[in-house]
Amino acid sequence: MDPLDGDPVVLLSTGQRYSETAAEIRSAVSTLNEISQRGAMVSVAIDRVRRDAAHLAREIAQAERRYAETGDALTDYARSLESAQEDARRAIADHESALEDESAADVRAAGVRADQRELADDAPSSQARSLDWSLAAAVRDAESAASDAASARRRYNEAVADRDRAARRAIDRIHDVVEGSGLNDSFWDDVGGVFHDIVDFLTDALEAIVGAITAVLTAIAVLIVTVLAVVAAVILLGLAVLALLALAVIALALLVVVLQAVMLLLVLVAVIAVGLVLVALALLAAIIVFTPGLMQFLLTLAGLFAYNLATGMDPMQALVQAAIPALLFTYPALWAVIAWASGQEKGTPELVDTDPLKRVRDDSMATLFSDLIAIDDAGHLTDDKSVNDESVVRIIPFALEDGTIIYRVHIPSTQQWLPGGTSGNDVTSDIVAKMNPEQRTQLEKMVMDAMKEAGVKPGDHVMLAGWSLGGITAGNLASDPEFSSTYKVDAIAVAGSSVDDLDIPLTTKVLDVSHTMDPVPRTENPFAADHSTDPNRYKIDVPPQGDGFPHASDLYQQTVATHVDDGGSQAGVDFMSYDPNAVDGVQVSDYFGMPATEDKDHNPISGHDYAYVRGD
Repeated sequence: MDPLDGDPVVLLSTGQRYSETAAEIRSAVSTLNEISQRGAMVSVAIDRVRRDAAHLAREIAQAERRYAETGDALTDYARSLESAQEDARRAIADHESALEDESAADVRAAGVRADQRELADDAPSSQARSLDWSLAAAVRDAESAASDAASARRRYNEAVADRDRAARRAIDRIHDVVEGSGLNDSFWDDVGGVFHDIVDFLTDALEAIVGAITAVLTAIAVLIVTVLAVVAAVILLGLAVLALLALAVIALALLVVVLQAVMLLLVLVAVIAVGLVLVALALLAAIIVFTPGLMQFLLTLAGLFAYNLATGMDPMQALVQAAIPALLFTYPALWAVIAWASGQEKGTPELVDTDPLKRVRDDSMATLFSDLIAIDDAGHLTDDKSVNDESVVRIIPFALEDGTIIYRVHIPSTQQWLPGGTSGNDVTSDIVAKMNPEQRTQLEKMVMDAMKEAGVKPGDHVMLAGWSLGGITAGNLASDPEFSSTYKVDAIAVAGSSVDDLDIPLTTKVLDVSHTMDPVPRTENPFAADHSTDPNRYKIDVPPQGDGFPHASDLYQQTVATHVDDGGSQAGVDFMSYDPNAVDGVQVSDYFGMPATEDKDHNPISGHDYAYVRGD
């Protein structure tokens, strides 16, 4: 009979906050409905704002009932819990008092029985009767106390039952209002969301094109009206000249001048008309040349998209996996782009800087991701973030209990989206890493050279980590037979990267984190085998925890913190947990903690950043 757990004050405060939120939602819905009403101002932008306001009002109005019902449920449960706790406290106090009374009565009864046993045979009968009465009174008191204790236990059990019934009522109310809400998305809502974004984009593009054509036609109409007005003026002027024969010489001179002006205008109109005809012919030629290819691409894309959906892919994966072969099939020239990019990756990179790291404790995937963001930023040597000057590879040593050194390698992501730069983590590395993995990229060569510079020897244990291109590069290296036979790759940790098409040895644990609407992790090579279900894969595919484009380093840092560090996903827990089959017993957890300062022979070591530029 323990006091009932729970804090009614916190529950009541939480319920009140939910109710206040519902009131704020009602106020917001009222304001949005006012905005959506037609007013004096009329324009495309204003109409769009009104439509959006009306749509948003309908959407968030559905949330009002969810918050209001949840607030009421929590408030009612707080009151019921407080009442049940008070009843339980009284029952516990009464039970303890009754037990004390019963114990005291039992002690008295035992004393009377002892006195009876010691009573002499020739004792007066009055003394024997007195002891009998005392014993009977003690037994009655004990039975009464036992009855009181049982009654207190029943009241305590009733208080527990009252609390449980109130809790179930609150849970059912909250469950019903959440499950019955129109806010919950279905599979087709997700599919519709993808098409909705595509339709919005096409609608905006068509509005812009129609606006441009309207502006051109309006300008032409104004020009034609102006010419006609000038011609009419010339005719009137000619009539006036004919009427004023007396001023024939002056009139004729003026007429000649006016006629020359008209001729110039007519020539100008003719030139403009010819120009418009030529532009129209050029547009027609472009349509004739490009439309068949475009139609072929769209038809191929639609067919592959439908097939991918039917095989169980999510809408984003189905679209991306359909777009890659559709583009390559429709526009074979893209193969030349891949070949050109492969040529750009054949050079040997150049080490330009080495920077030792400060020894800082590193216990989590969130801290690891902070390092990945830091090396991305370190590649920009100026304030112009569109230019990435160099590629930075970070290598951090850790020591096992026996002094053996293992290494965690951090690889940068794409930081320049135009070719021709000096860094290795640019768009050509992206193209070759996915479409021609047999060709080592300069970024992969930078990683391998940095490992040699850091003293990583053949046979040493390593863990590779990166996001986006960094994760793809980690996967390519782990699946490279030469690399995986040189080093013992215990694990790779990637986020926002496409690695399902890579045949990574089963001795390497693969943490693969992706966001559901991020297209980048879906850019696997469609012509390669799928390894997503291999037993060494630990996949986490969840919506991002925040707003904005889902392929963002800060959003992925939040995701790994929640689903790996905090145990939000079983895959994250399993990736970090003890593995009895680990090579040489080295665990993923060994790659976290305080970095090593010396090897087992007491030689000093430290982590380093290695900066590279592209080579010829």
